Amino acid sequence: MITLYPSWLFSWFMNKKCSLFCFFFFTNIMSQFIQFQKRYVATSFNSLSQFADYYFEYTECDSAGYRWRVAIPLNPGECTGLPEPVQGTDCTFSCKAGEFLEMSAQECTPCAAGTYSLGSGLRLDEWDDIPPGFSSLATSPDNSPNGQNASTCSRSGSYLESNRDECTVSLIYTVHLKKPGSVYFDYQYVDNSIFFEFFIQNDQCQEMDQDSNKKWIKLTTHGEWGTHSVNLNSGTNILYWRTTRVTLGSKAVKPVLLKNIRIEGVAYTSECFPCKPGMFSRTPGSSSCESCPRDTYSGRGASSCTPCNTKTHYASEGSAMCKSRPPCSEKDYIQTYSTCDKDGKTQVMYKWVEPQICLAAAAGAVTLPPSGQREPCPPCNPGFYNNDTATCSPCPPGTYSDGVKACQPCPAGTEPVLVYEYKWWNVLPANMKTSCFNVANNNCDGLNGWEVAGDHVQSGAGRSDNDYLILTLTVPGFKLPVSVRGASGSEYSRITFEFETSCSADCEFYFMTDVNRRSTNVIESWEGSKSKQSYTHIMTEDSSVAFTWAFQRTNQAIWLRTFITIHYKYSEATEKNMVKGHFV
Repeated sequence: MITLYPSWLFSWFMNKKCSLFCFFFFTNIMSQFIQFQKRYVATSFNSLSQFADYYFEYTECDSAGYRWRVAIPLNPGECTGLPEPVQGTDCTFSCKAGEFLEMSAQECTPCAAGTYSLGSGLRLDEWDDIPPGFSSLATSPDNSPNGQNASTCSRSGSYLESNRDECTVSLIYTVHLKKPGSVYFDYQYVDNSIFFEFFIQNDQCQEMDQDSNKKWIKLTTHGEWGTHSVNLNSGTNILYWRTTRVTLGSKAVKPVLLKNIRIEGVAYTSECFPCKPGMFSRTPGSSSCESCPRDTYSGRGASSCTPCNTKTHYASEGSAMCKSRPPCSEKDYIQTYSTCDKDGKTQVMYKWVEPQICLAAAAGAVTLPPSGQREPCPPCNPGFYNNDTATCSPCPPGTYSDGVKACQPCPAGTEPVLVYEYKWWNVLPANMKTSCFNVANNNCDGLNGWEVAGDHVQSGAGRSDNDYLILTLTVPGFKLPVSVRGASGSEYSRITFEFETSCSADCEFYFMTDVNRRSTNVIESWEGSKSKQSYTHIMTEDSSVAFTWAFQRTNQAIWLRTFITIHYKYSEATEKNMVKGHFV
């Protein structure tokens, strides 16, 4: 195809003194746009079996909003026997989600099972390769352009990852809308040593007006995805995702991750898109695809999922293939404790990580260790007492306990020092939750991120190396002792915890807070193996707060652990003005 640019385009560049880069960039955009039109606005080449030597396209819309459907020969120059042009659909015409425009009849047709359509939109959700229409531009710290692909985003199947070096990199995509639309995308942005911005230019290299909160992307919590949306004008929209490293040095940065880009407002789609591997659509006219359930799989364009032979294979949710079940190893089971019985006894127990994917009967597999002997339960944590039941209860207001003895009234003229102190980990405290989150949505959320282990709590096995193993402690509020109220200083409470990390390869341990559910902020992080040490964080406001510990192992399939013990000083969790724990 030969592309002719009008003379006004060249004179505009000369009059506006646009940079040479802008000119070449614009010509690159136009060629990309043509490719975009051929894929998303032209007719589906799936229909070529009906038309052996030509396909249909629409002309550009005229000033009255009309266009013509014309036949384009597959072999340039062979113009005999082509159908006559006919009047096309209205320029504002579009099909509903789940339909595509069949060009021979110019009618909306339901998508077949195994495919989907957004109607007047498109979705970019596969990143094994950079989709057509994308380009990237890198600039080094001295502002010299490095050109395309000198420093680029890397692909990871289900998401796109920004560069890790010191260059500023722009990911660029061009779309032409026949009507006002919008763009949505999911992202993960956890490192504040990177600036992440999203902005839009028109076809004259001019940035479109938008609020600053739409241009500068907000940080996300470790392991969680955020969603960003911006309205688009009709006409040409050049979309920029740009990352700039703020601090230079040897410290590794956490790259920005990008996935599930959805653009609405295109004129129509002339083909339905096959469901990607691991997904399916069971009925015609689908606007989306579903993930295959656990222990099933599918190939591209599937209308159903195929079960795995669960005796020898398994598959996570959304899998494109079944995997062989490996022999069970030490990392496939965990140690836990039974709840205290009425006799005050507990028992060390071992159980397989659920869902169990390993084969206990395979050659070389380890066996599940036998349960230990019944032994006395550990004492209650300070501020709690055992009232001859299997559980520990908080001491009543005005009393205290070390967790061993019964609760006692405070002497006259004194008051309890309000504390959550966790020394024993037979069961997870009621105000703690544990979870597992995977950056690529590989569904480890059914696993426990952390496990109790007697005198400490430790990270769990997870499912893959980039799982975030999460432990969260929620405190609804604080109450200072009467004796210190009104004193100078801004300390409301403090949290102290001891931890140790043991890693045979790369790993990272995060401590984060979320005050009043506003946003989660990383307070401190540690990389690699760390000897046993203590860390203290001071709270300076009376607010509801969630403390979160997240552990991630990376790069290699390794076996490693993190251990922590938590001491939470001068704090009180209140619910209906009831004191939850006291300790002196």
